[in-house]
Amino acid sequence: MAVSNVKDAITQRLARCAKTWVIRDYDEFCEEKPNRRALLSYLVLPLLPPPMLRDRVKFSNRGIAQEIPRVLNKLGYSVDIVNFDNRSWHPDRPYDLFIGHGGINFEQISRRLPERTVRIYFATGIYWRDLNDRVRRRAADLVSRRGVTLSSYRTVEDSEDYALRISDGIICLGNHRAVESYSKFPNVIGINNAVFPVNWDGWRRKDLEEGRRHFLFFSGRGNVLKGLDLLLEVFAESDFHLHICQHLERDFVRAYWRELNKCPNIHVYGFLKMRSPKFMSLAMRCNWVVVPTCTDAQPGAALESMAHGLTPILSEEANIDVGKWGIPLPDCRIDTLRSTLCRASRMETDSIRQLTTEVVEMTRNLYSVENFSRNIHQAIAGFTISSLR
Repeated sequence: MAVSNVKDAITQRLARCAKTWVIRDYDEFCEEKPNRRALLSYLVLPLLPPPMLRDRVKFSNRGIAQEIPRVLNKLGYSVDIVNFDNRSWHPDRPYDLFIGHGGINFEQISRRLPERTVRIYFATGIYWRDLNDRVRRRAADLVSRRGVTLSSYRTVEDSEDYALRISDGIICLGNHRAVESYSKFPNVIGINNAVFPVNWDGWRRKDLEEGRRHFLFFSGRGNVLKGLDLLLEVFAESDFHLHICQHLERDFVRAYWRELNKCPNIHVYGFLKMRSPKFMSLAMRCNWVVVPTCTDAQPGAALESMAHGLTPILSEEANIDVGKWGIPLPDCRIDTLRSTLCRASRMETDSIRQLTTEVVEMTRNLYSVENFSRNIHQAIAGFTISSLR
């Protein structure tokens, strides 16, 4: 059996029990016997397979769940790890440091810890009230445009304010705009997401002249939240090609049946694994990755596409600084999207080639695993030192 198939089988089996599983005394990367103890409430599953079978393709949640314990080990902590949504587990030993995520079990854990325990909140998105506001606005916009109400909107129902208020520091995934959403709380540090190393250099050989008319939409779940509805309305009235790699929700398919099934320039692939043969072929075919999201913390799918040489066309709400090597969307209105995509398609080939080269270089520098680990190392160390003063 191929290694990838073995990995999938093990992951599926472990996923059934990961939510209630507790990893004790994780010290895999300790350089000497640890003299401190940390508790991490985030994700257990990515650390359950043996090291050689752990996911080294999809960073985002899976890579983060591997890197935070590694960093804590390097800082001299032995780590206990529970899932962020595990409500049944309670701490039964003292900890020097607690890092929690989300509002589901942070409070019940925190109240059982000694007062001296340093508490850090790890946020993988913007402030929850701002997130909910953006989701509601995106839903209302769909109603005003199409008269359609869909059921699959994700809002945060468990208040995170207790965790944010009592934490000694907040580590936020995203750029300065994501950090600003937590402006009512002190001690907030923003860090970049990351992608695992990409050795593929097919972007050097791609046909950029043909690719100028091909746009990739590669995204995690949430059709409307990520802006697929907007793109379908734009591409249905153009001769540009849209390649859709995302799980499609049933009520969304009903609402956009014509665009998804009757437009020859709109191509639907559904969920697509990163670095699969089909993904690589689309990376060769498309010049651009476009994600008009309404709320995100540096979406890993966009970063993965950028690492493969696709120039990003992103809304500000993606919280990725594209500098001069990407194309920012000032807003997500239909006319703005249409004009931005047209402008991109008319760029000179030499300019596209320069963008492609720069986006690969900048992504591999700014969004490397090493950069992520260094930044979160500095943030954790800074918060723990400052709390002792």
